[in-house]
Amino acid sequence: MDRQPPIDVDALSQGIYSQGVEEAVLDRVFELVPPRRRYCVEFGAGDGLRNSNTARFVRDLGWSGALIEGGDYRYGRLCGHYRDVERARLVHATVQPDTVEQIFADAGVPEDLDLLSIDIDGNDYWVWRAIERYRPQVVVIEYNPYYAPPERWVMKFAPDHAWDGSTYYGASLESLFHLARAKGYELIGCDRMGNNAFFVQRELFARFGIDDNRPEVLYRPAMYKIRFIGKNTWVAGHPYRYGPGEEL
Repeated sequence: MDRQPPIDVDALSQGIYSQGVEEAVLDRVFELVPPRRRYCVEFGAGDGLRNSNTARFVRDLGWSGALIEGGDYRYGRLCGHYRDVERARLVHATVQPDTVEQIFADAGVPEDLDLLSIDIDGNDYWVWRAIERYRPQVVVIEYNPYYAPPERWVMKFAPDHAWDGSTYYGASLESLFHLARAKGYELIGCDRMGNNAFFVQRELFARFGIDDNRPEVLYRPAMYKIRFIGKNTWVAGHPYRYGPGEEL
């Protein structure tokens, strides 16, 4: 197979449902990594439309998937948006490290699924670490861009954590990179807004033609909430809040 250049996220278009260019990145990924089952999982799925990395696959491309959401209001919205989508399995549950694989099993998730999207604004690292039986080809996971490489930082596990809109959530890209490698995955890039990191199974990594995938090379800082005032451009991120973390 011919080697491919790294995905140029700056040349990609905004997605229909995703927060940024995540859908376009995934389109390029699955050009190089043919889906095995056309099956995806997303948690937290929210209302299934806004900021969703899987909506286009399930709603428009004929994939099947499990959409998992813990919030009562958002789950109600999710049900409303997917009431006629038979390929979608909707699950009302708060995913925890000790429950995630049972939730997958109860939802009928195949162990060799194609795509897993993790965005729960808190214990993301701990939940992914706990997933062992299930081996998605591609993992999209939110990282905390306020801890730039080479800093390792993971929010201390808190089962009742609820994101308050601050910088206290998730894990740094460096920490996720090392977790991924321990699980047999390699980093292939980040979206241009500094929200999500993309990983593929190690045996698929060579297809992307990336010579250096260290976090300090592929990291993207937080570039959301951009404001234009006169001739000045401001990047207004989340308010800083200290919270206990671990250097993993």
